[in-house]
Amino acid sequence: MTWHPPVPHQVSDTAGTVWSVQRAWPDASAGTYTLEVRSPLQPGVQAGFFSKGRFEAVTVDDRRLPALAAESAKGELVVHRAHKRAVLRTPDAYIKVFRSGRASAAAASHRTTAAALTEGGFDTPHVISAAPDVLAFSPLAGRSFYELGQDQTGITDAAFASMWAGWSRAWIKTLAAARRPQLDNSLGQLPLRDAGKEASSLRRWVDHWLRHSEGVPEAAPARAALLAQARAVTDSLLSSPPDPLGWAHGDLHDKQLLGGQESSAAPGSRGNPGLLDFDESCRAEAALDLANLNVHLELRWRQHLLTARRYALAHAAVMSAAEHLHVSPHRFAAYAASTRLRLACLYSFRPPWGPHAASYLISLAGPVLPCPAQPNPIGA
Repeated sequence: MTWHPPVPHQVSDTAGTVWSVQRAWPDASAGTYTLEVRSPLQPGVQAGFFSKGRFEAVTVDDRRLPALAAESAKGELVVHRAHKRAVLRTPDAYIKVFRSGRASAAAASHRTTAAALTEGGFDTPHVISAAPDVLAFSPLAGRSFYELGQDQTGITDAAFASMWAGWSRAWIKTLAAARRPQLDNSLGQLPLRDAGKEASSLRRWVDHWLRHSEGVPEAAPARAALLAQARAVTDSLLSSPPDPLGWAHGDLHDKQLLGGQESSAAPGSRGNPGLLDFDESCRAEAALDLANLNVHLELRWRQHLLTARRYALAHAAVMSAAEHLHVSPHRFAAYAASTRLRLACLYSFRPPWGPHAASYLISLAGPVLPCPAQPNPIGA
């Protein structure tokens, strides 16, 4: 099966500038996509829409992000999903731009979770300033676990294992702190994301894929497989007894985790791990975050961004946290299956990985082993 959503690798704007497609999201109409693109001719990213072979750029004068134009003078645009959100990097801060009025909820979520995370041993950004459409956060030292996992010269396997063991300890302590009455009352105000919400999220991505492949004969095998898998995953999520609810990050993966700078006082020690982005913080089963993180690690291995050894080390740290937090194996498996299917749908829209992700859609019936023998490349 080779059909996948035909998102181009490159697009040209009306001025003739050629842009490389970095990320893509499906729009409501088949064959239309929201793009995030980059050009070697200028720093930062550019947003836009692609439909019927034509790319329409969306500048910082994004009508749905009215604060972006003014904020863009302060730094480099590193994220821009047109009409949805943007992130700017400045020498002293990261600035997140939201749709009108939506920054307040993100600021409240950040402040609500900060106490539990600090008590657990994570470094987190602090809010420098907040406005209805804009939040500015302090930067954190260090590099993401995603980057560190690929560093074969500066980071040894032993250091990589230690980094993940430190994350596991901090995660266990954080979830324990979040259950204490003084924190549980405030965290209880966060939105609920139970198995029903997870099933709805999965269904949205399945619907995206089905809509964009409708009427395409070559896509018929994948459509049938996708529908069968979606039914099986949904049944697993909804039919087995849930684990207790608690605080959850809501979007936990290796790009959200930071490894601290090496301490001069204690060579080899890198301090507390960092944790970013609490916009999706919620009340959920612990399996939601841990399965999401583990499947992203599996994905990095399939992308050849983690060695088999490093995947095994990180996977072991995640499973250690799951065991200490008494995550039911069947709940972990259910959330992991949902995450795999969502990611397969998502990355089938992203060049150059579309063909691999589309093929991956029909190979997800069984669990993936901790260290698969033959990687099947799939996109970042």
